[in-house]
Amino acid sequence: MTTMPLPVISATTAGILLILQMLLMLRTALTRRVSGPSLGEGHDATLLRRSRRHGNLAENAAIFIAGFTLLELLGERPLWLEGACAVFLVARLLHIIGLSRENTANIFRVLGVILTFAIGVSVGVRLVLLGWPHLTL
Repeated sequence: MTTMPLPVISATTAGILLILQMLLMLRTALTRRVSGPSLGEGHDATLLRRSRRHGNLAENAAIFIAGFTLLELLGERPLWLEGACAVFLVARLLHIIGLSRENTANIFRVLGVILTFAIGVSVGVRLVLLGWPHLTL
């Protein structure tokens, strides 16, 4: 009987993302408390940027963690997976930095989007390549 490996790379990445998500959530909540609107952003540009940093990470993190975990369970090479997780973390940090600036059209945000897109396509392709042989058609 073979035992399935534990998805420790994905779990570690998920832990880092979860801590980051909570920090962004806290920062947004504290800004809401000071600026007033409990829902939406009102006309507060700082609150809008903080809310989008929090929301954008939430929009991306879950699907990537699912993909990373599935790759790990399918036997993806640890070095490739560690690299993919690292690129995703760097991409999200760059995006957060970009959305933290008053002028949100900046190189940090652009690089964050490009790296997220690139690693997303790479993870998707790897999932298909590793999963396809296991299909019974």
